[in-house]
Amino acid sequence: MKPVVEARNISKKFNIGSRERQTLFSSIRHTLSGEYPKVELWALKDISLYANKGEMIAVIGPNGSGKTTLFRILGGIMSPTTGTCDVRDEVSCIFELGLGFNPRFTALENVYLYSALHGISRKEVDKILPEIVDFSGVGAFMGAKLSEFSSGMKARLAFATVIQTVKGIILIDEVLSVGDIAFQKKCFAAIEKLLNEGNTILFISHSISGEIKKLCRKALYIDKGNQIAFGNAEDVEKLYIENSVGK
Repeated sequence: MKPVVEARNISKKFNIGSRERQTLFSSIRHTLSGEYPKVELWALKDISLYANKGEMIAVIGPNGSGKTTLFRILGGIMSPTTGTCDVRDEVSCIFELGLGFNPRFTALENVYLYSALHGISRKEVDKILPEIVDFSGVGAFMGAKLSEFSSGMKARLAFATVIQTVKGIILIDEVLSVGDIAFQKKCFAAIEKLLNEGNTILFISHSISGEIKKLCRKALYIDKGNQIAFGNAEDVEKLYIENSVGK
């Protein structure tokens, strides 16, 4: 059986405007034209990975290593400059929790709004609304405006909304630290349930210890856009920790 996610030698280049000026003439010319020389930035270089159905894989590495760029490619949000990416199932992305929330709306209204942004109909939300409210733990405040919520409450409401509807290949970008310990346990229980149902999960994290280690099979370690290792999660994490010491 083919992997449900298969990335081969993915590289991604961005052209960034440079404001570096070497002469007075070039400084004046660039200022008047509003145009600056372009600098090539390779956010990813020859990244390869695969994920089988029902697997959970961690993508680890320091800040700025290209993890989020990789997820945006896997999620179809952007295309690689070179390389190929085959995704053989429906993709659900959990990025930037609460993006799209409107502080002037009530929590309940935001559940419908946030769901719509993720392609979930009102009828579908009506069916799972009790689960969303129970999971979030903010049931007593569903009629309150979101502007009255703490950042933690907003994140819990967003995660509770989206986790009830995702399926297939699920990409999670650094959102597992939301809420307190009790809420995090809920999150991991929901993730384990998704895995048991045959879904595939890839997630970004700075660590694969604790609850994550119980669920993870493989890990990808990237640094400054380069692939350092891909394989057994414990082995990859050990290498990451060794390389991080003293930095």
